[in-house]
Amino acid sequence: MRSRNWIGGFGISMFALAVSSMPAVAQDQDRAADAEEARDTVILVTGSRIRGIDPTGSPVIGLGRENIEMSSGTTTTEILSELPQVFNLGATDASFTSANNQNANRTAGTGVNLRGLGTESTLTLIDGRRVAAGGTQSQYFDPSVIPTMAIGRLEVLPDGSSGIYGSDAVGGVVNILLRKNLDGAEAMGRVKFADGFEEYQAGAAIGKDWSTGSLLVAGEYVERGTLFAADRSFYTDDLRPYGGPDLRSEFSSPGNITAGGVTYAIPDGDGTGLTQADFTAGTRNLQSAYLLGAALPPQERYSFAGTFEQDLGNVFSVYAQGVIAHRESIRPLGPLSAQFDVPTSNPFYVNPGDPGDRVTVSYSFINDNGSITGEGKQDFIHVTGGLNADLGAWNANVFYAYGENKERSSNPQIDNAALQAALADSNAATAFNPFSSNGNNNSATIAAITGGEFRVDTNYYIDEFGASLDGTLFTMPGGDVKLAIGVSRQDINWQDLAPFQTDLNRTVDSVFGELFVPVLGGEGPALNISAAVRYDDYSDIGDTTNPKIGVNFIPVDSLTIRGSFGTSFRAPTLADTGSPFNQYATFFDSDNVARQVLFLRGGNPGLEPETATTWSFGADFEPDWAPGLRLSATYYNVDYTNRIATPGNDRLALQKPELAPVITIGPDLARVVEIIEGGLFSAVPADPSDVYALVDGRKVNLGALKTEGLEFIGSYNGVTDWGGWRAGFNAAYILNFRRSIITGAPLSDVVDTINNPAQLAARAYAGADIGGFSATLFAKYLGGYENDTVAPVQDVPSHVEFDLALRYRIDSPFAIMEGVTFTLDVEDIFDNNPPYVQNGNLAFDPNAHDMVGRTVALGVRANF
Repeated sequence: MRSRNWIGGFGISMFALAVSSMPAVAQDQDRAADAEEARDTVILVTGSRIRGIDPTGSPVIGLGRENIEMSSGTTTTEILSELPQVFNLGATDASFTSANNQNANRTAGTGVNLRGLGTESTLTLIDGRRVAAGGTQSQYFDPSVIPTMAIGRLEVLPDGSSGIYGSDAVGGVVNILLRKNLDGAEAMGRVKFADGFEEYQAGAAIGKDWSTGSLLVAGEYVERGTLFAADRSFYTDDLRPYGGPDLRSEFSSPGNITAGGVTYAIPDGDGTGLTQADFTAGTRNLQSAYLLGAALPPQERYSFAGTFEQDLGNVFSVYAQGVIAHRESIRPLGPLSAQFDVPTSNPFYVNPGDPGDRVTVSYSFINDNGSITGEGKQDFIHVTGGLNADLGAWNANVFYAYGENKERSSNPQIDNAALQAALADSNAATAFNPFSSNGNNNSATIAAITGGEFRVDTNYYIDEFGASLDGTLFTMPGGDVKLAIGVSRQDINWQDLAPFQTDLNRTVDSVFGELFVPVLGGEGPALNISAAVRYDDYSDIGDTTNPKIGVNFIPVDSLTIRGSFGTSFRAPTLADTGSPFNQYATFFDSDNVARQVLFLRGGNPGLEPETATTWSFGADFEPDWAPGLRLSATYYNVDYTNRIATPGNDRLALQKPELAPVITIGPDLARVVEIIEGGLFSAVPADPSDVYALVDGRKVNLGALKTEGLEFIGSYNGVTDWGGWRAGFNAAYILNFRRSIITGAPLSDVVDTINNPAQLAARAYAGADIGGFSATLFAKYLGGYENDTVAPVQDVPSHVEFDLALRYRIDSPFAIMEGVTFTLDVEDIFDNNPPYVQNGNLAFDPNAHDMVGRTVALGVRANF
């Protein structure tokens, strides 16, 4: 491992510069007169490393406390997802299909996906610091672990920013700024309910703000109940009521026999004494794959956060902050199922075809042990602290940050060895009878068969330290030329504890710089240019240099024209490069026939970083003749290459010709035996000759993506004699989203197709305030798209939902209380069910449409 000396020496030098400047700084009486004002006004804004300037060339969407308290969202992630720039594609607790690798999201987290580029391509920070990643094998950070009571502001920068922040900032950056200046206390509680669904939230924050510092502590508890599939008619695989096919599974109870290529439904009963006369060729028993399962899993979350700041005289100040959170989800999964051969030694063996020949049974254990549950837990810690030095025209900072994210998940599964032994058992008292549907199998035998477990347990640790210096170099006629420079080192450790043990480490040394030049200013037009560059050296994958250039031109005070250009990258995570394993799994061919495959999964040590070129231009308009009116428009362009993907991680891969490069039909038996004998299996096939195909579902650098789009934001706040009113909108329009998932394949525009971004997403609002009463009506629009996974292609209509937020505040109702606010939120007022979509074996699309429906939330918030 390389020495840290060069970074430490630089940081010590910067700190020495701060100390040597103390006498001169101490004489600055004007700045020292009001330390609190200095703390509040000299700030860093997301998108720049230079204090006191707005990001140049890039738009920043800000959500303050008022926006947070007006939102009906329970968690930070839900609040962010109300922005059209955030797509519900990728890791989400509402969908666990193979689309966008969602079935790897075993702890039911939800990440932020800016511009549809993926949760792993959006960088989430807490007050500008990196945090320990989690979810889907440490691919992203779930902001829902941050208590909303502790958040002062959310800033979203939808622009490539690796030149400033490094890896992952391809789609953009989300910066969560914690509260620091609360003087008093707040408490809130809310209950949310819908048909078959409920959620409870409680939180509190207490703080003290004094002339030279502040302290705040906040906590929150959220409990969400289970929304069962049976409580939503559209959460089904029987699509006949919608004019579609019946896609219920042959893994049922009673089950089905396949003999000689012919299917026979097993008759209902105890499965004893069956003869050929009891079966009818060509019949099938069917059972919903969602029977007894959850559409939306329950979650329990508690989290705490704290911030502290203190000036040490006129020069130095110290700060610290931390977040600790625990999230748990125990999700009903429905019954276990399996497909297996029944040997003639089984005392209940029967063959409706040719006696003595091979018999394959598709079976559900629903009547043997009911529904199973999968468990996911997450424990998150983030702490950081540092020292600032105010050197007059310059500011210096040294910091240290530590984070950890521990995830544990467990799903019951069939113990294949126990199943094979029970099938071969010749003792009728202990053998497994797969022809019974009465649940009358030996309890110990069933316990052994269903006693398997599949775990994915990971630990992610990150510690980072660094130093930075920013301030004024010199003054030009247009203003101050400012510079920021800094260094940092990250030490990352990722541990896969199960199913196979892996312990990987990485060190990242970084140097960055940013220059701000006000070319024009004063009385006439203004022209500002910023140039940033960042160098990152990874101990395991090499180095990368990424620049970013931004330009703001202000021809008149009310109009800003801006543009940006830069390169971005995403380094493969340690989970991407390690922990390979294999799995014996069921895939479905083009005739929807279940096929047994060897499924290669996990990491790939040969991965390279993803790279992207991004540029944008836009305009912001705030006319003097209409105070309160703000309009913004942005065009963006992203060219994203060498993307890391798992194209083979798709249970329908055998049905997709474009995935032929990662699929081998009828693999060589010697190759199959070699893989099996190589170990690293979560389930080993009983017979190598049963393997129909070899599917490579490992992570590979195969993908490419080019996209361009438009974003529009507008707001108008007005004041009248009777109160105030407001209106606004935020819309994202994707011009194209051209993608290939296999190297060399032509790019195909997939915008407005299922499991990909819709071309138009928008949210508008209108509201009014009269005295202590406030009302806001929201409208959410998602454009229609095509379901091209079925023939003929299905046109899915656009979808509109309306939400209502009512607030009523009473000032000083009691001597100890400053105010109390009562809240009523109604989401999806008209209970607009999602449109029918044949989404695999599901009748709607959880990536595009909410499944909960009309939701009512009652709450109260008190200030002390």
